[in-house]
Amino acid sequence: MVQPNQRSQAWRGIAGDIVVSFVEAVNDFDAGRLVDLFEQDAHVNDQLRDFWGKAAIEDWVRREIVGERFCMEVLGARKHFGDIILSAQVGGDFDKTGLPDPLILNFIFSFCEGKIARLLILVTRQGQSEPDVRKIGG
Repeated sequence: MVQPNQRSQAWRGIAGDIVVSFVEAVNDFDAGRLVDLFEQDAHVNDQLRDFWGKAAIEDWVRREIVGERFCMEVLGARKHFGDIILSAQVGGDFDKTGLPDPLILNFIFSFCEGKIARLLILVTRQGQSEPDVRKIGG
């Protein structure tokens, strides 16, 4: 399990208030606060799965963030053309079969009018590694 806030807090100044609130809400398993950070018609793509609009995002948050006790320890942040890219080591009660250990994800945030408009979540691999797709179940 990842223990949040063990690393430098410098990422907070780069990421800004919305992303800091996102990380805190994730680690507090606070579904209501987390969903409130998203624009009404926001889009989340979590490992190639699309969730469109606040209702779908709320279902995803309750099932896969809160329900699986997903947590994150931020490793770094950078600004890129108005977006924020957050790198974090993650843990939780989800099935980790076939996933790298440690599991590092990139969270790519786009914003509109002070809310999260788009969030892309991708497994981070070394530059020379081969891409792969993980199958769950049979």
